[in-house]
Amino acid sequence: MCETNPCKNFEFCNGYICTHPNKYLLSGGNPNLCINCGVMFRKELFFKDDVECPVCIETKRGITQPNCEHAICIKCFRDCYYGIYNEPDFPYPKDIEEEYEEYGGLCDTPKSFLDKYPLIYDYEEECNKRFDKQEQMRIINSRCPLCRS
Repeated sequence: MCETNPCKNFEFCNGYICTHPNKYLLSGGNPNLCINCGVMFRKELFFKDDVECPVCIETKRGITQPNCEHAICIKCFRDCYYGIYNEPDFPYPKDIEEEYEEYGGLCDTPKSFLDKYPLIYDYEEECNKRFDKQEQMRIINSRCPLCRS
């Protein structure tokens, strides 16, 4: 398994820091970030308590936008960057998922294992769709929803 420590932005992303030898390239050069946050933000996000979110009009814990000083709640921030898109569930029990993760991904997993659990291909395809959707959302919403900076 590649990931062990929580990302500095874990409260937002639920990601873990990669311990892969190329982690600096994979995390955008920041060793404290997961791959996703390293690519999207390249820095640690600033969290604040009692933010009056201008998007959902609720007072919650929030995040300051990466390019300005506006803050919105974590849920709205996540929706802005990821869109409302749920991560697919792994199609097999937890022990099979853990074994699959130990291989390190589709390319490094033995064909015999994949033949035994063919729904992993569909799962990976759904994960790739999610990644593509995130990339689209990042391009569209990489600006603050209030000032567009």
